Amino acid sequence: MNQPGTICPDLPADILEAVVTTLPTIDLLSASCVSHNWLHAVRSSLHTRPRLFPWLILRRLPHPSASTHSIHALDPNSRTWLSVPFRNNSIGKQSLLTSYFLLGSTRDLLYTLTLSQLVISKDPFGSSIKMETKGPKVWRQDPVVAEVGQWVVVVGGGFVIDIDLDEGEEEGAVEIYNKQTDTWELAEPMPTMFDGYTYATLLSVAVSDNRLYVIEKNTGWVSQFDPESKKWEQTRQLRPDSSVLKWSIGIAGKERLLLVGAGREGEVMKVRTWEVDGDTLQVISNNPEQMPVEMVDRLFPNFDCLHEDMQAVCSVEVRGTERGGYMFDPANMKNGVVMYQLSMEEEEEEEEERRVWRWEWVPSPATVGCDMMERISVGCSPVTLHEVARCLLKAKSNLLPRRLQ
Repeated sequence: MNQPGTICPDLPADILEAVVTTLPTIDLLSASCVSHNWLHAVRSSLHTRPRLFPWLILRRLPHPSASTHSIHALDPNSRTWLSVPFRNNSIGKQSLLTSYFLLGSTRDLLYTLTLSQLVISKDPFGSSIKMETKGPKVWRQDPVVAEVGQWVVVVGGGFVIDIDLDEGEEEGAVEIYNKQTDTWELAEPMPTMFDGYTYATLLSVAVSDNRLYVIEKNTGWVSQFDPESKKWEQTRQLRPDSSVLKWSIGIAGKERLLLVGAGREGEVMKVRTWEVDGDTLQVISNNPEQMPVEMVDRLFPNFDCLHEDMQAVCSVEVRGTERGGYMFDPANMKNGVVMYQLSMEEEEEEEEERRVWRWEWVPSPATVGCDMMERISVGCSPVTLHEVARCLLKAKSNLLPRRLQ
């Protein structure tokens, strides 16, 4: 029995673990430092109830010349934001990382890509470098960059210039980097129906363990790329609803995609989801799930006041894993995000659909969207307690005066 005035009483192990399970991930760091028993409870809780639902990570860079930028990471377990300021530092390899995310089948990582080098972070916060190698052969403006198994795939980028081009230097050029052999190779370029739409900002992307999926947001043309064969396989136009203005895709499970469509119904915006077979690119069911109306209204608060041409610009992007993820308007992150959860495969018959069974509204951090010049890159990834700790330590060291580091 503890003496009166003891700060931390000895609780039974099962009760202590139950308490720890309710804590936000960021608070587990403090809890693990209380005592040996609390540390054991934190480890036991993460082992028996691993926190696998992905975090939403916003990499905010107000202006290229700004001295500081921020990372905002949403902890799905507590629905709270971890906001970490960083100061640009020209010393160290971490300064090579940009605000862009390399998309992956299970997690998104930060990267920078030039003709001279490719640098990839070890974690979604960019706290350290995982890989640094030579760059691809083709110059690009805004490519899709994704990690598919042992390959890094670089697609498109809108290379348009009136000069004689070398081999592979077309608008829809595709290069793949083999991490095992440390070599770059040219692959089959994007299908012709993507001509004029090869910029990453015009495309939505999903990644499985062995394929890259790309959909053009306006037309609904979607194609799958196999890095092992270096070829584009199925290509199909997905338009299960003719009223949809913008399309997006995410992962819904093993070889299954989540198709998201944002469209106008009268003067109201609707957001619907369908499940798509990742092999055939066929819509599995024409009975879509629909985002709750009140959440759509929060994503597009002034939709009914916009001119019809401006309504057509509104879109919903999706980032997530087979467990669930987030939907948002990429042009107005300040409006907030919608967190969705997919029904798990083990809870269903093999042939049934993976459906969105839960929607939840999450406001954005107050500082997001305040600066008209800011750029925001969005990633989605499961996050470990060790990665959170390393992110906070890196931020603390970056904010110290250089003479104290």
